[in-house]
Amino acid sequence: MSQELLFANERVDRPRALRCRGVLAAVLILAGTGGAVAGSAPGSLQEMSRKADELAATPAGREQAIAAYQALIETHLANMDLYDAALRQLVRCYLEAGRAEEGIQFIANAGRKMFDPRRGNAFRDVMREFSVNYPEQVTAALDQMMSAARRETRMSSERRETRAAEMAPMKELSTAILQRNDADRREKALARLRTMLAAESSDNIKKQGLVTLYAAITAKFDRRPFRALVLPLLQAKDPDLRALALRCLPGLDATIGDLALVLPLVADPAVEVREEVGPALISIEQGKQLEKAIPALTTLLRDPERSVVQRTLSCLGGPYSSPELDELLIQLAKDREYHGPTIYSALSTIRSKSPAVCRRLVEELSDPDWNNSGRAAWGLTYGVTEEAKPLVEEGLLKALPQETNDYTRENELRALYGVGTEKSRPYLQSVIDSPLETDKLKQLAREVLAALDRRP
Repeated sequence: MSQELLFANERVDRPRALRCRGVLAAVLILAGTGGAVAGSAPGSLQEMSRKADELAATPAGREQAIAAYQALIETHLANMDLYDAALRQLVRCYLEAGRAEEGIQFIANAGRKMFDPRRGNAFRDVMREFSVNYPEQVTAALDQMMSAARRETRMSSERRETRAAEMAPMKELSTAILQRNDADRREKALARLRTMLAAESSDNIKKQGLVTLYAAITAKFDRRPFRALVLPLLQAKDPDLRALALRCLPGLDATIGDLALVLPLVADPAVEVREEVGPALISIEQGKQLEKAIPALTTLLRDPERSVVQRTLSCLGGPYSSPELDELLIQLAKDREYHGPTIYSALSTIRSKSPAVCRRLVEELSDPDWNNSGRAAWGLTYGVTEEAKPLVEEGLLKALPQETNDYTRENELRALYGVGTEKSRPYLQSVIDSPLETDKLKQLAREVLAALDRRP
């Protein structure tokens, strides 16, 4: 790669360069990431920088200045993990304090400072300065850096391929367990699978065993010996093992006592593990220990990783409701990425819907996407608490005349069946009398009117 091409087109692969641990990458990282933010805050690297500048001001101090600047850069690198952790914790604190908008603004401002294009490209500039007098050494250093990046990329690819192979179910084994014609063949396959999950097996063999077990989980077999083998893997060192064990556990006749091993995993450092906690927790708990389940689910829904929130939302609903959890779900419904799943899987399925939840579902009735408005209307057909009924009736009577989607409108009428009062009678009669309404909608209106007539 020529220096001219490098400097003209800036073709250094920044993500790859970030992996390099030499001085060149240190300069790149300092210039391209947290340097601007760190340098603007009290207690940052300013004092180290000031001392290094003082040493560099005199010829006698330059050797010490080199060491001081290197220490500054290395300190910055050492603190990058702390920076990432602090950023995640800051987001969580903002959310828990109900200051999400302020948090968004702060993070946006920090990001703008970090990646402001006006800061230029420090890596390119310092390498150009070196290249004036030492072109061959610069070329060699860049080649070495790029070779290391390519080597690491190749190793990463190999690791991905190895992991994919580890995660592939053993087709022959899972097929033997799932087939229904040869009981002896199934028992032999199950015995082999138990051997794969035994304590003395390697982690890779255990992973294959768990993936195979999950692939065959619908078959009929004695779950007890497998549950005994899987439970210890919830505390394995390998996060893949913990995640796979969580995925399998609900299908192994897990007991409510197993929650003692599941609940701590809401704080697991591995994202892939936290993604599996919600589904496993709800499948095992089934509304029997809400005082433990709801705080755990609330924590998962505040997770900084969006994939964890998505997975938890996908299995939520039913008995999982509390003022704090309801409010969190209402806020998540305002997020474009979480909007649909929150309405569909969570808010609409709550068995006892508070006024706050009902108000949010009523607001959703105006969504032109019937996937959301229709689901919200369906959710209002049951579980509306007494104190929420007046606001739901008012919202339905406002939405019904404007609704053009048959599915949503039918559910809105069914919802009116549970909350309607005499206020609804004129509209219901207008539906029955209208020549433009379908027979199905007219029949629904008659049923709601009949329910009104039966009420004292």
